[in-house]
Amino acid sequence: MKEEMIEILVEEASMKNLLEVILPQILPEGYELEINCFIRPHQGKSDLKKSIPKKARAYQYFPQPVKLIIIQDQDSNDCIKLKESLRKLVEDNNTELPYLIRIACKELENWYLGDMQAIEKAYPNFKAIRHENKAKYRNPDNVFGAAEMEKLVKDFSKGIASRTIPNYMEIEANNSDSFNHLISGLQRFLTEQTTT
Repeated sequence: MKEEMIEILVEEASMKNLLEVILPQILPEGYELEINCFIRPHQGKSDLKKSIPKKARAYQYFPQPVKLIIIQDQDSNDCIKLKESLRKLVEDNNTELPYLIRIACKELENWYLGDMQAIEKAYPNFKAIRHENKAKYRNPDNVFGAAEMEKLVKDFSKGIASRTIPNYMEIEANNSDSFNHLISGLQRFLTEQTTT
């Protein structure tokens, strides 16, 4: 088991639900959820933003080294400015902390749209074949995911979707660039040696 601890701060429970399914498939050896890798959901963006400085300062006093991961939806923000504001919240409060920031473009639901087959398995009345070749879904990060899911899936609910769709997602076959950046970023970040 790795000595260091992974702290993952997310804006809401839906992201935690997805990560609980995805992470066990990609975590390097030595990391295990609820043992040395923890997902901390918040009550939305402003709660997450308030929490980052406090947590970044507190990690200095943890008995083992901490690696921090922050994942937030882009929504209608400028991606670069958003990432920069999160970076500043970390660095202004702990200059020694290794961290990774990933933005879901535009929302978590865009990652579902990147895997239409997973949506169909979770919602059998949805037919992936009717939608997956449409131009607007070729790059699912360009639409507003939650609104699209509501149009495409009868009875769509964020909470239920986050507990069902991830179980069917193929990590290697997602059309969302931001989902793929998350996976490659996590794998790289968690295998890097941190110097103390």
